[in-house]
Amino acid sequence: MRLGMTRDPMKYERMLRLKQANADELSELVIEHGPALLEEEALAILENPFVTPQIVGRIAQTQRLAAFYSVRLKLVAHRQTPLPHSVKLIHYLYWFDLLRLSIDVRVPAPVRRAIDTQLLARVPKLTIGERVASAHRCSHALINFFLFDPTPRVFASLLLNKKLREEDLLALVNSPRATVEQLRLLAEDMKWSYRYAIRKALVMNPLTPRSAAASQLRYLSARDLAQIHARPETSVYLRRCIERLRSRNTSVAAD
Repeated sequence: MRLGMTRDPMKYERMLRLKQANADELSELVIEHGPALLEEEALAILENPFVTPQIVGRIAQTQRLAAFYSVRLKLVAHRQTPLPHSVKLIHYLYWFDLLRLSIDVRVPAPVRRAIDTQLLARVPKLTIGERVASAHRCSHALINFFLFDPTPRVFASLLLNKKLREEDLLALVNSPRATVEQLRLLAEDMKWSYRYAIRKALVMNPLTPRSAAASQLRYLSARDLAQIHARPETSVYLRRCIERLRSRNTSVAAD
């Protein structure tokens, strides 16, 4: 049933009053009808622009109303909900609703931090499909977790996340936990593989597939090439590639 649409004239009138009331009127209505409020009426109150923290707190403390999932979800997202109530209700929301709220800037920052804590506690229990879907649109707190997920599909999804930063990827590439498949996917990525710092980090990681590492050499400075050539960890193959590149550059300069 849609909000405000009912065949009961008295109920319809009360819904209209809940939506249009000012703060004082709304408080009186909640005190008068609070124990008998229905789900859609509680939602109408929460959508009223004049609702106060006191009114929202009264709804959150009414066990019968807080038992409705739609009301719990609205309370957690509402800027006027007292923090203790929001944090308590977080535990009763579904994963993907929490994920959506964690990146919603309209949700107060302390609530979003509490949501991140709850998400991190639940993430080990996710299926691969859920991790793939989550990595694409999660907050930065979860990005730090998904970066080191060994499943290639999760990393491929994470590369599309708008909150992912260059320094996050550099932390991965420079970490011993980076996998060959992650390094290959990063080297092939049309957005991130063009960043100079990432090009250099890929070349310097001995686990990067040698064809992917070699393809980055022509974009590096002569100074960085010399540094990479001198490193004991650099493979013979990459050293030969650097030497051929130097020779070709010298020939072009001479011509």
